[in-house]
Amino acid sequence: MARKKLPLSIDATKVTRRQRRRGVVEIKGTDGGEYTLNGKEYIGLYHLMKDGTAMAGRKHRNRKKPRLFRKSAKKSSDLILQPIPKQIEKTEDVTVTSTTSNTSTDLEKNTRVEIVEGDVNTYKVGNFTKDGGSITLFGDYEENQVSIPTYDLSNVNVIDDPDVTFDFVLCLKDGEESEPKLYTTSTFYNALIRNYNNNQPFQTNDIIDQKNIVVVDIKPIKEKVEQLRQQELNQDINLTNSSDKKYVEVYRNLFVNSNYSKDDVSGLKAIPTYTLIELLRYISWVVSKPAQNYDDRLIPANLLGDFGQKEVEEPKENEPSKKIEDEKDNDGNSVDPSPNLYPPIGRKGVEDEEEEFFRGRTYTWNESTQTWERLDPNTGDPKGGGGRGGDGMFDRD
Repeated sequence: MARKKLPLSIDATKVTRRQRRRGVVEIKGTDGGEYTLNGKEYIGLYHLMKDGTAMAGRKHRNRKKPRLFRKSAKKSSDLILQPIPKQIEKTEDVTVTSTTSNTSTDLEKNTRVEIVEGDVNTYKVGNFTKDGGSITLFGDYEENQVSIPTYDLSNVNVIDDPDVTFDFVLCLKDGEESEPKLYTTSTFYNALIRNYNNNQPFQTNDIIDQKNIVVVDIKPIKEKVEQLRQQELNQDINLTNSSDKKYVEVYRNLFVNSNYSKDDVSGLKAIPTYTLIELLRYISWVVSKPAQNYDDRLIPANLLGDFGQKEVEEPKENEPSKKIEDEKDNDGNSVDPSPNLYPPIGRKGVEDEEEEFFRGRTYTWNESTQTWERLDPNTGDPKGGGGRGGDGMFDRD
């Protein structure tokens, strides 16, 4: 059923001088579908303030003090209308392809010009077109008015993901000649629409201008990943006499999925595909404010990619275990040795008179006796101490 049109007369929408002094710039009417008041759809006259706020009713009243005999008078904040956001088509998975657009665009709005070493380079970073609408802004006098064009924002891919939080329009290109693909968050997209609904076109029009769009060309990134892949597949991590070659297999490098297949002739062959939501999450992390906790500022490696690891060989039966001094962790660092080996530090000193602080006491290494000796806290001289590996002698003072 069609909505009934709200009859508006010229007198009903005329802004008086008193109303202009109170900050009213325009009086309009709505048949519904634009605003809500206290959670319900609003139909009727409303007025727009200088800051873009829409308020119910034709008149705006500034009351510094409430009237004594009108207990039911509403506060100004009770009359503020809330815009109904437009329905947003959520994008779960997005891809970048090179296509040719047949629609006419505003070149000045969408084309970026850069001068590099005297050469002028132009490339398209947006695909915004005027939607045929405009917003008219008025000055203090009725004859002072200007119409600002509005743009179609439907070409922006809206991302609703908790890890994507950037507040700008992002352009992804797959080479300079490719068509731009635009992305932003649902929160930021709603803000752009709300500006138009509140008759504030300047901020939205400026944000979608080519100079303010953040551009990332993923083509050189994809090429770099393929260069690294060639180096990875030429590394044999199976350093044994086995005839089977073990590759460094990177299954995912940020947003590039390898999709390896294997045959007896060419070995591993990648059939890469791309998951752009991973790239969008990474870009959002890069531009976000660093976490207060230093450890939270780092991205774990398993979030940046998936990769194979070197197989750990199980020791054979009757095979002697490694010396404690030679054991390493996954990062190549020596593991903590037994405390009975060169007590109480558990290792040999690096050089004569090397000092180590252990359990509230300072010890020094005696290269000639191959022992750790505790330093007297008063004189700073050695008091004698541990012993050689395995003799179980500790400083008991």
